Amino acid sequence: MIITISEVKEQFDKWNGTIFNNELPTPTFELMHTKRLLGQFRWRRIASDKLGYTIRISTFYDRPFGLYVDTIVHEMLHYYIKFKGIKDTSSHGREWKSMARKISREYGLNITRTSPTGGGVSQNVLEKAAEKRVAKFEYAIVCRMRDGIHWGAAVVPLGKINAVVPRFRDWKAVREFKVVKAPWNLTYSLRHLRTAIGVGYITKEQYGELLNCKEVGV
Repeated sequence: MIITISEVKEQFDKWNGTIFNNELPTPTFELMHTKRLLGQFRWRRIASDKLGYTIRISTFYDRPFGLYVDTIVHEMLHYYIKFKGIKDTSSHGREWKSMARKISREYGLNITRTSPTGGGVSQNVLEKAAEKRVAKFEYAIVCRMRDGIHWGAAVVPLGKINAVVPRFRDWKAVREFKVVKAPWNLTYSLRHLRTAIGVGYITKEQYGELLNCKEVGV
């Protein structure tokens, strides 16, 4: 089926009350026809003290209604984090993932980062992109955090590795780290460093996969 604007709004109203205690002001709703995204949350400043919010849902794929619902709630979670000023490690960072798991468990939904179901990006598109870029490698810093319960990683441009590595050595939150040369299919979802040092949390399984990549001496 192809969802309508009125159905998107109905689902927003339903889950705004059920999950978010009606805290989210009604945003603008839009339909888009793109294969790259299943849904999108956007915001913009419309006055010095006011923001405007938009939830967009793609009609490119003919999907069961329940999968549209997962995507709508996925975008509502982005909206909630922005509206409440919650700080997160990335767009789909630690806070987002924790809340997505909790919502999925409590309400029988499937809120995921990227998938054919509740994700914001079509897994089909990501898989095709990975096939095209299978030969591409990126340099990643893979960390075991000092708290003993978290693992982290970030992609670092080759030209910045020598500048970044000493700062990681001095970062007290990190117990140990390695620089590895990893294929794109393992790095596309990682945080990409631009200026300040930092990592996005990853699973223990991701940590193990990255550690198995070729280590880079710096």
